Amino acid sequence: MENRTNVSAGMGGTLIITVFVVLCLMIFAALSFVTAYSDLKLSKKAQEITADYYYIHGKAEEKLSEISDILYDIDINEDKDSILRKLSVIDGVSVDEENSSLLYEVSGEKNQKISVTLNILKTDRFYYEIEAWNLSNIELPVYEDEIIDIWEGIE
Repeated sequence: MENRTNVSAGMGGTLIITVFVVLCLMIFAALSFVTAYSDLKLSKKAQEITADYYYIHGKAEEKLSEISDILYDIDINEDKDSILRKLSVIDGVSVDEENSSLLYEVSGEKNQKISVTLNILKTDRFYYEIEAWNLSNIELPVYEDEIIDIWEGIE
């Protein structure tokens, strides 16, 4: 009598490969979800910072328009000191009389500000020239330097 066993050796290998493929797909799905979520957080933060930038840029342009309107209405025969006094009335504008320049800052909510420096010039009328228009951080992050002495030497 012949004893035949009908055991398939390929069934265990196929099961191991199937489990391995499903495990790999689950890991890749989890990694792609984490990457997509971090990209979403980054894009929301970039959107908030960009919206804040355009807001403070608009406020700086409004202040520049206000300065321009005052300069447009000034009589050409007035001296620079009286003109600078009229311009110093604007809220947030400081005057540097020795350089005939105006300085102002517009701050945002997302740790950024625009600093503007204008030179007041005179030809056939008074006008301004933008010397500086800088975007910068309000507060710089503080990083503590920890120097770890790995090698102290032999005493």
